[in-house]
Amino acid sequence: MKSWMKQVVFFMVAAIAAASFSGCGNAKVEIPQNMTGSLYTQVTMWEDKGKTYSLNYSVTNKIPVNTEVRILSMSAKNLVLELGNSGQKVTLVNVEKYSQMGTAVLAERLFGSKKVNLSKFTKKEQAFIKSFAGFYQAGITKEALIVARGYPSQHVTPSLKSDTWKYWRNKWVTKNIGFENNKVKTFNGQPLQ
Repeated sequence: MKSWMKQVVFFMVAAIAAASFSGCGNAKVEIPQNMTGSLYTQVTMWEDKGKTYSLNYSVTNKIPVNTEVRILSMSAKNLVLELGNSGQKVTLVNVEKYSQMGTAVLAERLFGSKKVNLSKFTKKEQAFIKSFAGFYQAGITKEALIVARGYPSQHVTPSLKSDTWKYWRNKWVTKNIGFENNKVKTFNGQPLQ
């Protein structure tokens, strides 16, 4: 076979292979029955330009815990939400290599059919949850921090039992939160007040 023919055949095979793999992540996933209808955010999330990420960057617009949402569609890579009060559509992008879970499992972690009962937290923790804007406080329990800030990414914090959790502020800035006796103690290695 002439060299130019080999190149054409190689190019065609490569193009077919690329095309067959390109759509795999966008394959529709059936929304689990318990994730239909009105749901509530179980953690605080942030939206930036119509997107929020499984890494839970804490930038731009806050979506508070207990915000009513509806899941409109779900695929292997993302799900589309409608925020109850505003009707705004937000795409939750699931980067599975970081979240370590599929989109349906992630949805079950972040959304529930009932609101989070904030009265189970101390007054200090309730105020922290409602006003959280990136400033951490000593003495906040892990459970309250999850509600206020969301879950740390599992690829660097594989266990919530760990005494150090890593959060992403954005794509470039990370924050390490240290715990002692399941309560926030340090921020990036420095003691908190």
